[in-house]
Parts: sequence; C-alpha cells; structure tokens
Amino acid sequence: MVGRPRRHGWLVALVLVAGCSLFRGGPGAFRTGVTAEELVTRMTERRAAVTSLRARARLKAGLAGMWTREAVLVRRPSDVRVDVLSPFGLALALGASADRLWVYPPAQGVRFEGASSPENLSRFLGAPVEVTDLVDILLGMAPARVPSGDPEIAVVANDEYRLTITFDGGVQTLWFAGDTLDLRRAEEHRGESTVLTVAFDDYRDGFPHALAVTAPVVGSSVQLAYDDVETNASIDAALFLPPPAPRTLPLESAATSS
Repeated sequence: MVGRPRRHGWLVALVLVAGCSLFRGGPGAFRTGVTAEELVTRMTERRAAVTSLRARARLKAGLAGMWTREAVLVRRPSDVRVDVLSPFGLALALGASADRLWVYPPAQGVRFEGASSPENLSRFLGAPVEVTDLVDILLGMAPARVPSGDPEIAVVANDEYRLTITFDGGVQTLWFAGDTLDLRRAEEHRGESTVLTVAFDDYRDGFPHALAVTAPVVGSSVQLAYDDVETNASIDAALFLPPPAPRTLPLESAATSS
C-alpha cells in the first residue's frame, strides 16, 4: 500500500528506447508521397476523434520499479484521474485539472492540493508538462504544438517518416510508421535540452496500448501498458473531483520519493 504520495516519474508507457519497438508486427508496404500537411491533418483529426478514455493499466516508474495496477480516467481538454490499486483497495488517488492538482493517500486521511503547474506535475507525475499535454499523451498522441513555420518531412531508414515542427520555444520531432502512418515516437527539444520523449506501440484498432515517457531534465522514466481501454467513454464529471478527506494540506507539505 502506498502511504505517501510518490513521484511516479510516470506519464505512461512501454519500455521503448527511442526507436525500439516491442510489439510491431511485420512491415507493410511503405506509403510513398506522404506530405507534412497530411501528417499534421492526421494528428488534428485524431485529437478530435478521441476525446476521453476509461482504462485499466499497469504502470512502472524507472527500469527497476515495480509494476502497479492503475485505473485511469481522461477527458479533454484537461481532466485526468489515476487511482493506484492494491490487493486491499485504493492505495493512492491523483487528479489534475486546468487549475488544480490533488493527491490523496487514503491511509493518511489527508488530501494534498495545489496548482497544476508544470513544476507540480513534474514533482508528482515525473515530467514538466502542462495538463493538456498529459491528456494528449494518455490519449495516445504527442502534445499539441502550434507550428511557427512550415513543418518539414523526411524519410528515415526507408520505413519511417520524420516530421519536424518548430514552435514558439522549441522543436518537436515526430516519427511515423511508413506503412500505417501510426505515430511511433515524439521528442521535444527546448534550447539545448531534450525535455520529453514519448514512444507509442502495440496499436490495436488505431490506439496504442503501450506508452513510454522519459523526461531527461528531471531524470524520470515511466512505462504504461493499457489492459482494457474504452475510448470516448461517457465519464461523470464528478469522478474528476477530489475525494473528501478529514484534512486538506498544500502540495508543498506532501512528501515524495524518487
């Protein structure tokens, strides 16, 4: 049982090292003539098509961490709830919205709350992202970025397309399977640093059931494997509200562990 809020270092995944694929099947025919605009449109349409998720999952933080069972709820644009489950019931609940992050370890009888800032999300979720970025990742997409110039496309190793998007503050690089055009991985660079790497695999019915997230700037990595997934689920808004607790304290007073 989890007695204290933990720094899961998480955000979702698969143990993919940038470029590796654990579940990819045999290659299909490479699709020629794909344009940058086609890939950008494909991502935009997919974000519009998948707006929520209800899932059971297994999650592991770091290479030596233990797998934990999770119940995950996600709803666009900025609602997330993760329940960490133990054989005895709820071990830890965590939720994020546009303006609030809360952490509730039932054994302590205390709910910790604070702003859903990148700093707090980094502390409790392991990656310095906005809530909307977290929603995108859990819904099987790279964080949405507004291009500040024309995206550039290139063929890599004859079986992938690489899309480079320059945005205000950084560069996002995306790799797509050359046959299905499924998103395989994404990297985000700000200045000289790689701040986020996300890998996607085990696609079923167009949705990746395995995700891997690393945030080199904070030294965290997470693997998430979805077991049961219901996309576009109808989710009661009340489920994203923090559970009642005898006491409420600021997030700053909550302990985390690496």
